[in-house]
Amino acid sequence: MKKYYKIIKDIHLHAGLFISPFIIVFSISALILNHDFIDWQEDWQKWSFSVEEKIDETVRFNLPSPNITKIDYAKDIIKQLNIKGEISNIFGDSITMYIPVTKPGYRISIKADLISGIAYIHSEKTNFWKKLIWLHKMPGPHNTNIRGNWVFTKFWSSVVDFSVICLFLSSITGVLLWYYLKNERYIGLIALLIGFLSIVSLVIGLTV
Repeated sequence: MKKYYKIIKDIHLHAGLFISPFIIVFSISALILNHDFIDWQEDWQKWSFSVEEKIDETVRFNLPSPNITKIDYAKDIIKQLNIKGEISNIFGDSITMYIPVTKPGYRISIKADLISGIAYIHSEKTNFWKKLIWLHKMPGPHNTNIRGNWVFTKFWSSVVDFSVICLFLSSITGVLLWYYLKNERYIGLIALLIGFLSIVSLVIGLTV
């Protein structure tokens, strides 16, 4: 064990340092979501359709090819409108398409008239806390058929996956270091048992 001690310690230290900013982001945003510190609830359907009442600008666009998927159709439109962000959903029919787009700091609502080729655009800025919440929830498990349609969202998703791997390594190496440091075994065992019992209680509570 002694010959691997330095390697395990380095992995634990550097993996922990790498994930610390992400843990801070997810921790603060989780507290905001859990305790409702701000009005973060958003009715996407209502918000996306409100563009009829709030229009910042109108822009003409060329109708995309009809022989493509709905998400590619929407991506083509927002590219022509020079709008970047994650398409949250797609509403509408063969006449009108509503495209809510989000990115850290902004919510953009687009009403695209598929007959005249005119897009009505409304944009709203969001505060710092909602930026953290965006990072916490994206890309998320919702809308699996279209999620991750923005390059930043794909990048953020990969970074989060890597952070989870680092968290796993930090946890495993932390347990190994605790076992190696004999004078910390008693208090470490108590902390480990408390964490284990907390998880077991949550699982039982959710399944009963």
